[in-house]
Amino acid sequence: MTDQEQSTASISNINLRAATFALVCVVMFAATIMAAPAVQAQTFTVLHSFTGGAEGAGPYAGLTRDAAGNLYGTAAGGGSGNCLFQACGTVYQVVHRGSGWLTTPIYTFAGPPDGGTPTGRVILGPDGALYGTTTGGGTGSCSVSGIPGCGTVFKLQRPPTVCKSVLCPWRETVLYSFASQSDGDFPQAEIAFDQAGNLYGTTYRGGTGPCTNGQFTGCGTVFKLTHNPDGSWSKSTLYSLQGYPNDGQLPQAGVTLDRAGNIYGTTEYGGTNCYPDVGCGIVFELTPSGSGWTETVLHFFTGGADGNHPYGGLIFDNQGNLYGTASNGGLGQGTVYAFSPGQSGWSFAVLYSFSGNEANSPYSTLTMDASGNLYGSSVVGGAFGNGTVYKLTPSTGGWVYSTLHSFDFSDSGGFDLYGSVVLDAAGNVYGTAAAGPYPSPDTGTVFEITP
Repeated sequence: MTDQEQSTASISNINLRAATFALVCVVMFAATIMAAPAVQAQTFTVLHSFTGGAEGAGPYAGLTRDAAGNLYGTAAGGGSGNCLFQACGTVYQVVHRGSGWLTTPIYTFAGPPDGGTPTGRVILGPDGALYGTTTGGGTGSCSVSGIPGCGTVFKLQRPPTVCKSVLCPWRETVLYSFASQSDGDFPQAEIAFDQAGNLYGTTYRGGTGPCTNGQFTGCGTVFKLTHNPDGSWSKSTLYSLQGYPNDGQLPQAGVTLDRAGNIYGTTEYGGTNCYPDVGCGIVFELTPSGSGWTETVLHFFTGGADGNHPYGGLIFDNQGNLYGTASNGGLGQGTVYAFSPGQSGWSFAVLYSFSGNEANSPYSTLTMDASGNLYGSSVVGGAFGNGTVYKLTPSTGGWVYSTLHSFDFSDSGGFDLYGSVVLDAAGNVYGTAAAGPYPSPDTGTVFEITP
């Protein structure tokens, strides 16, 4: 296995959805390769540069935006506590103050029995609280690479009274602490709600699958937290991934649900091809079946034109089509792909394959605007080779690529873009860089791109 493996690192009108998918996807992969120069008149602004102190460091996840326009994110380091020989990370908010933005921590993780080292995005629940995961901490028995605990799922609520201070911590509740590697280990991605208010997510490691690598076992899991009438939460493992060659392993991203309650996700490894005993990754579906869940592999990546190693998760459009990215393969720098449901199952198509000075290694989950345009980020690529924020616009002949911003190792914008971007109603794009500015403080940024 590679070092990366060891690191943290819908149901109605099927024919209409298939027709819509065919219109925007085109039949031939080669016809989709339509590059365009960078969009003009984009303004790039650094809203905040992390210092690595109390506010946090290393914002690997993207941002969540509330109805008032405030932004929320997680920082894997900084704050306080002792997790992986560093502080345990924070949840922070970015709010408008006059003509600028103010960034403050709203919660600082302490490590066991609290959580530690959050790398997934927080999401807003139906109750207005923030929900997320930490890769370590909690009360479990896992201890891998110096991170104590198996990880947690947490909830943050606003203070019960009006806060008169700039630094006003929110109240945290640990909804679940993973107990052991067989229970699930290293939940590193964001979680998803169903219509009943239950939570769904993945653990990168653990479960009952046969994968082993040094200190950890298991190929990863998909789990559910059921919200009980008394306010408590009950956890169940819906599926333990079984790994190479017939199943996926090591899911980097969370899951998404359709209106019928089916679950969709990706695994960075597993399946066939690529590295021996590792695989190129898969896209999977979990369907309720009696008292359990049945997995269907929708696609085994081959490492060819379709791409390989889907690091990011999946999103739905209004017609029920699924969209995702593969971090490698295609023309060499990764792909954007889609699935359309039909009478005989899901149809896979490559929408775009990155090349040249375009995005390279797109690790983030895509974001779609109201017009059907897709937005994403990449870890490398662009004019300076240090990452991009890009846009794909549907066109009659395929998809038109635009670079919204190329990140430069030597400027103030940062680099290492792992998280997804978020948009406001005016089309402004917000995101995070996990590192930079280089050489100091080199602990990440929050940025805005204005059209």
